[in-house]
Amino acid sequence: MPLFRKKASAPDLAQGIDAFWAWWAAAGSAQTAAAIADRTPDRMVDELSHRVNGIHPGLAWELASGRRAQHVLVVSPEGNPDLRGAARRWLRAAPEPDETWEYADARQAVPSLDDIRLTLGKQTVCFGDTVVTARRVGHHFDVTVHHPVFEEIPVEAQLQITYLALDAALGEVDVETWIGEIEPAALAPLDAFPLQHLARLVADLREELTDADGSPTWVMLQGSGPEGPVLAVAQVPLAPTAAPELDEHVAVAASYDQVTDDGLPGDGSLEALRSLEDRLATVLGGRGRLVAHESSGGRRTLHFYVDSATGATRELLEEARGWRHDGAAGVVDTAAEPDPGWSAVRHLRA
Repeated sequence: MPLFRKKASAPDLAQGIDAFWAWWAAAGSAQTAAAIADRTPDRMVDELSHRVNGIHPGLAWELASGRRAQHVLVVSPEGNPDLRGAARRWLRAAPEPDETWEYADARQAVPSLDDIRLTLGKQTVCFGDTVVTARRVGHHFDVTVHHPVFEEIPVEAQLQITYLALDAALGEVDVETWIGEIEPAALAPLDAFPLQHLARLVADLREELTDADGSPTWVMLQGSGPEGPVLAVAQVPLAPTAAPELDEHVAVAASYDQVTDDGLPGDGSLEALRSLEDRLATVLGGRGRLVAHESSGGRRTLHFYVDSATGATRELLEEARGWRHDGAAGVVDTAAEPDPGWSAVRHLRA
C-alpha cells in the first residue's frame, strides 16, 4: 500500500505517540489486520492517517508484508530529516512484535522488485525493469537510475519513480545512509545493471565500513584551513540514520597548549583532550554520542549529537564549560542548536 499523509496542526509529539499506541492496543491492531484479511485495507486509510497525523502531520504511513510477522506497519519521515527523530520515538514506544504485526520507522526493501508496479497515467511501471549505474565516491555510491518509461515522462515523474524504486530495492535507511547523488536518466547508460543487484554492492560497503555488530567505524581525514593543516576523525557512516533520535548538535571547542609545528595537539595535550572526551561521554551516557572531532591551529572542536528530548544538552554544556586539564588544554567555547539532518558535520562526510 502506498504511503499516505494528511495535513493538520502539529500536536505535542509525546502525547500523539501515546495516543496512537493506546488506540492501536485497544482497537487499531485488530481492525487493521481484519481489513487486510478481508482485502479491504482502504477502509483503514482515514483512521490511520488521522492517528499518524496526531503525532506529526509530516509523517507518512505504510502497510506491507512483514519479514517475521504477517504485516509491518511503517511510520516514515519520507526523507525529511527533521522528522526522523519523531518516527524513531514512535518506534521506540511500539509494542513487542508478534505473529501478526511488526513495526518500522522507514520503508523496507522488498523481496522482489518484479512484484512492485506503479500506475502512472495509462502506463504501468514495473520496478523490476529499472537499471542503475553506481560509482563509489568515498564512503557512498553516486547512482544514475533509468527505467524505459523515462523517455516518455517529465523529469518530476522520473525523480518520483527513481526514489520509490531505490527505497524498494534498498530500504529507506540504506538509501539515505549509503547513496549520495541520485540522478534519473532518460536513456539507459551503457554500463547499467539491474537495480536489484545494487543491494549487494551496498551490503558489501556496509560490511566494510561498520563493525560486526553494525556500529560505526572511525576514519581519519586530513585537509587544510585558515589556521593551517586540519586533522579530523569522524564516524562512518556520518549520517542521521545512524541515530535518528540524536537531533541536537553540541559543539565543544577546546584550546590546547602543547602544539606541534603543524598546529596539531602534542602528546601532553592529546592526553588532556582524550580525558575531556571521556568525561563528556560519561555525562551523556546513552543520550548522545561524539560523532567527530577536528583539530587545527591549537584548537579542537568536538561534535556531539544529543537526544533533545532529554536533559543531556544542558548537562553536557555545564560539564564542558570551564574545564581545564593540568594547564595542557581548556574549553574555550560551546554551542548547541537543533540539527536533525546533521548538517553541522556534513563537511566531514567522505
